[in-house]
Amino acid sequence: MPSDELTRIAEKAARGTMFLFVGSTSATFISAIGGIVVARLLGPSSYGLYNLTLIMPSLLVALADLGVSNALIRLPARLTSKGDYHRANRIIGLGFLLKICFGAVAFFVCYAGAEAIAGTALNRSELAPFLRIASVLILFSAILGAVNSIFIGLDLMQWNAGSQIIQSIVWSVLGPALVLVGFGIAGALWGYVLSVVVAALTGVILLVRPAHSGGGQTRVAHPLSAELRVMLRYGLPLYMATILTLLLTQYQSLVLAHFATDVEVGNFYAAWNFNNFPQILSAPIATAMFPMFSKMDPENQRSELARAFRLAVKYSSLILTPAAVAIMVFSRDLVDLTFGRSYTLAPQYLILVSAYYLSAGFGSVVLGSFLNGLAETSTVLKMSVAMLAIYVPLGPALAWLWGPYGLLIAYIISGGIPAVTYGLRRASMKFGARLDLKASGLILFAALGAAVPSVVFTQLDPLGTGALDLIIGGVLYLTVYVTLAPIMSAVDKQDILNLRTLFGGTLIPSTLVSPIFDYASRVLSWTKRNAPTVA
Repeated sequence: MPSDELTRIAEKAARGTMFLFVGSTSATFISAIGGIVVARLLGPSSYGLYNLTLIMPSLLVALADLGVSNALIRLPARLTSKGDYHRANRIIGLGFLLKICFGAVAFFVCYAGAEAIAGTALNRSELAPFLRIASVLILFSAILGAVNSIFIGLDLMQWNAGSQIIQSIVWSVLGPALVLVGFGIAGALWGYVLSVVVAALTGVILLVRPAHSGGGQTRVAHPLSAELRVMLRYGLPLYMATILTLLLTQYQSLVLAHFATDVEVGNFYAAWNFNNFPQILSAPIATAMFPMFSKMDPENQRSELARAFRLAVKYSSLILTPAAVAIMVFSRDLVDLTFGRSYTLAPQYLILVSAYYLSAGFGSVVLGSFLNGLAETSTVLKMSVAMLAIYVPLGPALAWLWGPYGLLIAYIISGGIPAVTYGLRRASMKFGARLDLKASGLILFAALGAAVPSVVFTQLDPLGTGALDLIIGGVLYLTVYVTLAPIMSAVDKQDILNLRTLFGGTLIPSTLVSPIFDYASRVLSWTKRNAPTVA
């Protein structure tokens, strides 16, 4: 691939990343407001029951996918890049129909079996009426997932972002309102259900036009059965990987239900909600990288593909590693200002939750998109098997010893080392994709070094935890990190130029981050001028 073509694809991916980032940031912020109000109104115990109710519907949404969502991203992206709009539209229509059918079946399973599920899986039979309410989520979540996948595959990231924002607004208004008027847990559930319904229907309306557009269509006589085989051949391994990963998360919740009190569960989910903050940064990167890698040819573009992978890992680490460290440093302030001081266990849980994202520099965020985009789905499946094989025995054992702390430690161990190591080995052997371990290590050291002044400040602050710690400490942390990164050679001049180019097509985010690039460039220039000369 010519370098200008690689640059064009990368810039388009960066533009999509920015749309997804703005959408995810806005949606998470809005949802967080509603979620925090609901958590405060319900209290730790009822808030724990609310989250336990959502376990099975979330699991059934994933079970009813069969890999169709991933196919709706990759296949339209590849087909439209080749100009075959007609076949892309057939894939979209077939995938959308499959998602509705599978979602409807899963809805009836959850609704009809609510009492058995509540009593057996959740260990709380009183949750059966709430589970019937939450079952409505399954069908409309399937629809919403389908349209959002299609938006990504067609490079309509702005509409994906819009659906997220709509859903968060409706939830943040209806959820607290229904709890306030006296509906309690049921009100919180109905607020969430209706927000997904509104977002799904809005997405369908937006989808009508792009799903039937694309001049110069290439008419190819592929029967629907052939299209179905193509979708399932690609999607089923990823479906199994997704199910295994989701089983890990839901299994975690089920272990909590048996080894933790309602108060501990409520504190755990309060901390887990902050998992959204690093995901605001990681999810847009991984999502936008998926169609980008899908458009690249591993046979004719091997060197460009390896370079794109290396840089994607490095640049995602530049953002996610310091974000994870900052959340760990300010965990007490974040919990106290949002959920309140009654959630006394949440700050310690939050430190462990954030520690997982320190692995971004070793490919944990980008690796899945890289392998999925190149149709290396069997490797993704084996990575998930490795995670689950370690977590299933380790999770309950550590939870029995240390409660939620042990469960989080098991999650970090199983989700990081074995799966990522195996995936990196396959990516290196088959595609020549390797990490820049030196850069990853330097970024981690810069992030940890920047934490020292902030920790000192929070300890010396006479006012204790609060907004002052977050504002002043956060600015201090960012300033020290952006200073240390170029001094420690975690970034160089070419990296800054690349980042400026990638952000160039996104005016508002570029305007916000341009001063950071300018400052990093000045620090880099000062470092070079003052570097010792070798005789």
